[in-house]
Amino acid sequence: MLRAFKNRLRAMVPPVIFLGITWYFAWNAMHGARGLEAQRVQVAELAKAQAEFTAIDAQRSIWETRIATLNGQSVARDMLDNEARLVLNLADPADLVVALPAAQPANK
Repeated sequence: MLRAFKNRLRAMVPPVIFLGITWYFAWNAMHGARGLEAQRVQVAELAKAQAEFTAIDAQRSIWETRIATLNGQSVARDMLDNEARLVLNLADPADLVVALPAAQPANK
């Protein structure tokens, strides 16, 4: 009886190992991000992040230039006035405003 049990157990080991390996790879295929498709997604995300970094770095450079133009503890009056008008979309009553026609797209 013990011999029959050992023989059945030995006969069950290879299928159990096969099913375990199959389950492992099937589970990873459904839940894990691996392979060439995952690599393509990561490369695309990296390119997007680098583009965002470049844009933000350019903005930072612009702001550093603006800050560098400030003299000590005071802000130049004309620079402050100009920035306020740009933000509020207003004009100084003493300014001459010339309305330009809207640019027409070039049809070629």
